[in-house]
Order: sequence, then structure tokens, then C-alpha cells
Amino acid sequence: MLNEVSIVTDLGPGDGGKGKVVNVFCNEDNISLVIKRGGAQGSHGVRCSNGEKFNFSQWGCGTFEAIPTFLSPQFIVMPVGLINESEALERKGIINPFRLLSCDPDCICATPFHWISSRLSELLRGKNPRGTIGTGVGQAYRMFQQSGDEMTIRARELTDHNKIADKLFAQLKFYRACYQYKPENYLDEDAEHVAECFDLLNDDGFLDYNINEFEKVGQMLSITSLSEAINNHDGSAVIECSHGVLTDAVEGFKPHTSAIRTLPKFTEEMMRNAGFTGRIRHYAVHRAYEIRHGAGPMSTYDPEFTKHMLPDSHKANNRWQGEVRAGPLDINLIQHALAACKDTSFDGLCLTWFDQILEMGSWKINDDIIPIDSKLTGIDLWRFVENIIDSRIGLSLELLSIGPTERDRLRAQDFI
Repeated sequence: MLNEVSIVTDLGPGDGGKGKVVNVFCNEDNISLVIKRGGAQGSHGVRCSNGEKFNFSQWGCGTFEAIPTFLSPQFIVMPVGLINESEALERKGIINPFRLLSCDPDCICATPFHWISSRLSELLRGKNPRGTIGTGVGQAYRMFQQSGDEMTIRARELTDHNKIADKLFAQLKFYRACYQYKPENYLDEDAEHVAECFDLLNDDGFLDYNINEFEKVGQMLSITSLSEAINNHDGSAVIECSHGVLTDAVEGFKPHTSAIRTLPKFTEEMMRNAGFTGRIRHYAVHRAYEIRHGAGPMSTYDPEFTKHMLPDSHKANNRWQGEVRAGPLDINLIQHALAACKDTSFDGLCLTWFDQILEMGSWKINDDIIPIDSKLTGIDLWRFVENIIDSRIGLSLELLSIGPTERDRLRAQDFI
């Protein structure tokens, strides 16, 4: 039985470096299970010291270490995405990735009809974007909130052909009624995206394709409850959450929020309700600077800083997420996130991408510029950052990322 879990929470709007942190824990902390919470739209990058790299969405960031992943009941799974990701992992040498994956029967499934709705909703906003990944995770949750299981597919139903077919057809009819093709309602520059969405929405063959894909996943995906996962694994687990605190449905900055709750207290409640009685550790994650993909508040945004920090970002600009912006660390935003997490006591902060700060030779925090010796290493570097984090944010430093791989890090345990 699991006796300890570490919950990894992004204090920003996302893109904070959760993938690196989870991967470090998986390499160093005797982790036996990665539990996913949130949505399948995540893209958690892992870069390994052996040269391997991958951006995980539904498999956990311990997959290269052969650590199994469990999709919790608070995870919105994307069946078609599972097929695509498993094929990509096989090309990376992971034999039968589904052997490392199990899923709670209550998981809500996001479908391609949800992502069509997500994209059309964003396109209808024209020049006033809300920002969305465009995968339909939020729409799947909203549909469940509005109509319960009437049209929502649960993971336990992926082996039931009739339910899959009936519910996908119901979703198709629902969204056909919601959206009418009126070019005047959309921007001219969005015409190609609009046409693609309506072509799929009106293609009966696309419905048949998705029914077959969902059934295929049902044959490969192992279904088990969170309670069983807790009992069937020993030692420690890490909970890998998507999104960030600043996109929480209630505490985030509207309208630039997710449909789901992203606060760590909901993750802890999920574990306790499933019968977990062991120790829970909470770790906050944030880059050493601000980053935001798409619309939303970012007072320290600096175009030149962005060019310097993100010359080869894998977070490509697109119509749904918008451009990637970066800027100096914003203590006010972090304090807002911490206030939203007032029910949680964090055990430490994992600060990522600090190697870029070292390269700059100075650390910009709001309007302050703190000179830093790029040659600082080891305990001297740790103490330098630790003192600033303690005085500015009020958290202890748990991990400092100083490079792309799992080896490029300093941890509190190194200096005990």
C-alpha cells in the first residue's frame, strides 16, 4: 500500500516545469506510481541525460523509468490522444506503453467533438480570446456539469460499443445544433480553421472513425479504481497535475481560466476520499521567470526578454493558445497563487529553468535586477537562491533546476 505521496502544483498559469520536477522525483525518490490529475491537454516536457526527450500528455513523466501511470478520477482522458501518444512512445522504444497505464472507471472522456466545440467557441471570440489548448478537455467537463452522464462517456464505458456510439452521436447532434456556419460571425483570417471544424462536424464518417478509435482504446486500457491503485502499489507516489493555480475555475483571472479546479486541496481531498491514510507532501513549481501561453494577465511581459528566454520553445504559437510570453519573475502573481492555496501548507518550492538566469548574469524580479555570478555552483548557488526565495516568497527551496536533464539540479537533501 502507498504510504506517501508528493503533490506537484504549478503556481502559475502552466508551463512552470512540472515535467522536469516529476521526472527528478521519479529518478531519486523511489517512486512506484505516477498519478495524473487534470486534463489530457498537458504537455510536460522531459529531457533525459541519455539524450531521450518527450512531451508527455497522458502518460506520466516517469514512463522512461518504467514507472506506471494511473489516470485518477479527476483526470479527463482523451482516448484518441492515447492512441497517438502510445504510438509516439513506441517510436521512442517503449514496448506496449499501455502496459504502464491504468485508468479510474469514473474518468470523463474528452472527444473530438469537444475539441471542435472548444475551437469554434474560441474562434467566435474574434479579437477577444480567452485562450484554450483546443483539445476539448474543458468542454468535456462543462458538458458533464450541464447534463451529467447523459452525453458524457466514462472510461468504464469504453468497452461498450452501444454506449460509445449512442453518446458520440448525441454529442454530434448537440454541437451541430449549437454551431451554425455563418462566415460573418468569424474573422476572415480564421476562415480555414472555421471550415476545418465544420467539415468534421458535418462528416458522418468522422463519427464512425471515432467510435472505432474509442473501442480500440477500450480493448487496451486497464480499468481500476484509485482505491485499488493505492492498495496495489507500495512506497511513494507522485501526483502530476496539469494546469496551474492561476487558471483555477474560481480563483483564476476570468475569463482566462480552466473549467476545472486546479488547487492542491482538491488533489488531497481526492486521495483521502479514496482511502489514502499516509503522508502527503506538497511541492510548488514555478519557473525562475514568468511565462504565459496565450491570453491572460502578465504585468512583467517583456518582448525582448521573451526572445532571449524562448528562442526554441516547443510551445509553438497557434490560434488557440496564442503567443508565448515571458517576463521577469512576478512576486505579486506568486503571492496571489499562494493566497488561493491558503488551505495548503507547501513543503517547498521547485524553481525551474534557473540555468537561463545564470546565463543572463542577473535575476530580474519585478522591477529589481539582482546581479548574479554565472560561475556560482553547488552550495554557494543554493544559498544565494534560497535566501531570495525565503525573503521574497516565504517558501523553503526544495529543488533548483540548472539544466535540461534530471541530473541538472540541486536539491535540499544535497545540503543537509
